Amino acid sequence: MIRVLHVVTIMNRNGLENRIMDIYRNIDRSQIQFDFLTHRKEKGQFDEEIKKLGGHIYRMSPLTPKNFIKYMKNLHKFFCEHREYKIVHSHINTFSTWVLFVAKTAGIPVRIAHSRTWGMEKSWKSIFKWVSKIFINIPTTHKFACSKQAGIWLFGRKGIERPNFFHVIPNSIIIEKFQYSKEKREIIRNQLGLKENQYAFVNVGRLTPQKNHKFLLEVFKEILKTNPSSKLYLIGEGDLKHKIDQQIEKYNMKDAVIYIGNISNVGDYLNAMDGFIFPSIFEGFGTVTIEAQCSGLPIVASDSIPKETKITNLQEFISLKESPTIWAQKITEKIKGNRRMDFSNEVKKAGYDIKDTYKYLQEFYLNVSKNNTMKKHEIKMKGNKNENKI
Repeated sequence: MIRVLHVVTIMNRNGLENRIMDIYRNIDRSQIQFDFLTHRKEKGQFDEEIKKLGGHIYRMSPLTPKNFIKYMKNLHKFFCEHREYKIVHSHINTFSTWVLFVAKTAGIPVRIAHSRTWGMEKSWKSIFKWVSKIFINIPTTHKFACSKQAGIWLFGRKGIERPNFFHVIPNSIIIEKFQYSKEKREIIRNQLGLKENQYAFVNVGRLTPQKNHKFLLEVFKEILKTNPSSKLYLIGEGDLKHKIDQQIEKYNMKDAVIYIGNISNVGDYLNAMDGFIFPSIFEGFGTVTIEAQCSGLPIVASDSIPKETKITNLQEFISLKESPTIWAQKITEKIKGNRRMDFSNEVKKAGYDIKDTYKYLQEFYLNVSKNNTMKKHEIKMKGNKNENKI
């Protein structure tokens, strides 16, 4: 059996982690098993499921400029103690550089860097991240990206003309989970206490600066001026909750904005909604917009989202330079002109069915593992011939 080590921050119910788990649940675990190296002391929301599926979870301290040397020593020790890994698949963007450098020194032959974004939040760590980004191609044997934009951002534009410089692996979804269902819509709306003609808006994403909740609340404030009974549902968790609460209170929207938190049945809630507002400052891809389109939900998204996410006319891109009033008008217009229906066939035709993705990755892991074994065998045979000559 092949054991693949996935390097992540923490296995919580967020976009990247949901994608990995969808693949993990569907891949042939009699041939390939996933293990996880996380960078948080606390348990992740998927940890128990990972163990039930046969995976192992290892924990490292977060990588920071202050603990860089200690981190590298601990990581080297980890790889020396776990010689079973021949494939390391890192999802931590620019910091993948250092993980893969250590993996290289430990003799791990397959070292995958997977670009999951095309930007970074401004902070004191930004300089360290940019430096890390400069060296990403040196220790990496295989390059994956969730979009062309994300690939160019991490791996550079210079090699884009080269065949197979990086591979775009679509952030696919389990289509059945996001198909529109009138029955589910009515059940969830009843649970939420929503009336038939009451608008419900939603945003799905971590409560972080990247997701731009400040602007989202400004848009919703404008919506309430013309549709005062509307509700906004926030699906996700994060460190910005306190600041978001302050803005909600400032705008007197405490009864209109509802936190849902991290949930496993996002598709059911998308069924219940009327409009999706997605003003992210940057996104590696923006898979939630694919999920929303699958369920027939109208979307307004910032024009910084990769354009390949638009697979139906349900999605419209708007510049963040436009006023919150314009955003509010656009999403309201799209709701009024929308006849809710299932778009799962369009999503499948566009290539975002998880079944295609896990089959591709399964074949990839098996092939690179086989090729590596064959190379070792060839080296050994060459060594034997030399010994015979001596």
